[in-house]
Amino acid sequence: MFHTLVQCVLFLVTVYWSRWWYTRRTVQLLKYLPGPRTYPFIGSMYVLPGMDTSLYLPALINLTGAYESPYCVWLGPVPVVIVSTAEHVRTILTAPETVEKASFYRFTPLRGIFSLPAHKWRIHRKVIQPSFKQSILRDFIPLFEKKANRMVQALSEIADSEQEFDIYRYTARCTLDMIFATTLGADMHIQDTPTAFGYLTVLEELFEIVTIRAVNIFLHPQWIYRWTAVYRKEVKALEEFFRPSKVVLAKNTSSESTPGMENGKHFNLVEHLKSSLDDKDDIEHELNTIIFAGNETSAMTVANTLLLLAMHPHVQEKLFAELNVHRESEVNYETLKNLNYLEMVLKESLRLLPIAAVVGRRTTAELVVGGHRLPANIDVIVDIYNIHRNPKYWGPDADCFRPERFESLRYDPYTLLPFSAGPRNCVGLRYAWISMKIMLLKVLTHYRIETDLRLEDLRMKIALTMKISNGHMVRLRSRK
Repeated sequence: MFHTLVQCVLFLVTVYWSRWWYTRRTVQLLKYLPGPRTYPFIGSMYVLPGMDTSLYLPALINLTGAYESPYCVWLGPVPVVIVSTAEHVRTILTAPETVEKASFYRFTPLRGIFSLPAHKWRIHRKVIQPSFKQSILRDFIPLFEKKANRMVQALSEIADSEQEFDIYRYTARCTLDMIFATTLGADMHIQDTPTAFGYLTVLEELFEIVTIRAVNIFLHPQWIYRWTAVYRKEVKALEEFFRPSKVVLAKNTSSESTPGMENGKHFNLVEHLKSSLDDKDDIEHELNTIIFAGNETSAMTVANTLLLLAMHPHVQEKLFAELNVHRESEVNYETLKNLNYLEMVLKESLRLLPIAAVVGRRTTAELVVGGHRLPANIDVIVDIYNIHRNPKYWGPDADCFRPERFESLRYDPYTLLPFSAGPRNCVGLRYAWISMKIMLLKVLTHYRIETDLRLEDLRMKIALTMKISNGHMVRLRSRK
């Protein structure tokens, strides 16, 4: 037994020092970066809060507050560099050496353009881009309005009561309904049959698992991970996560489609993917990515915005005055484009509560950032949350909800990153912007939103995206 133990220890030490020898260039370059103290084997993992995802954001805030950008945290023998200034972020998000996504994205089930290797991502981006042309998005507006009206109708069942509820449950069903009816061309009437998919119920659990695995290097090797209880939970959740794309592929036919128009013809993304990509798995991966991204980003942002407006009644009433002019009229693209205060409110909501607290890239060659030379083949994290809250960029009230700051503030585009930036930014940005404006227009012209929560009461956690642990708890009052 003693000899076996000695052999295991010698094996681990040999592996550790072998890795150090092969990565000595990396170690040599990164030793000049600030960061928490490192120790053999564990690196600086002691600064991370284990498996409690509600503690990841406070840990990030503390690290960025303690060390200048760029700084380095070692997850055992694996270095991660974190940047938190506009200058450094611009370099990371635009440099050809950092087009690849960070290695931890391999743990997500989003294997489409969200996390593809750069050579495949370029091909898939060109294939998917046409589905988000302005001409197609304009034709989606009646469907967006129809689905938003259905959400307003569903909300009427709980309005004018003293019961608090999580409005995200409604916005999530609405955005999922929208993505099926528009881009995917298969109207599933999700809001009329809310139990049709367990999809929405597994998202949070699934992406918490992904986040925990990304941070814990002992869960990185698949042969170890497969023996854990976390893996068994993930397998079960993935069955539900993959189900909608399979349903779309089975249901989608030209006669059933209700998508937008392109050159006078119906544009069907599913058929377009089938004709452009040879691999059936690639098609399913892209559909999984589009369904998640089209649903999660818009649903969370609308719910966040409604909660922030409930906390700030004076902002809500000012926005209502702008929106109420269009309460009875049919929504069109020009109307949405001219809702200036709504645009400011959405930007401020996305600044304070971004969908992703961080995004990651991977270096494929050495790169100079802020006077430091970063080595090739390391992950670099862009700290969006702290950039969005930095008083240097946003003034002394950076932690406050004040949409009016966008009236006159000339801000660096790399200080506001709700949809990332650079060549790998969100392909569905304009789709999300239109759908969110319509949802807010409909809800706020029908209801006054109230809450007992204050901004300082919100408890945030990172589960790939950033979520409010204590929910979007509100009450509704009908506007007469």
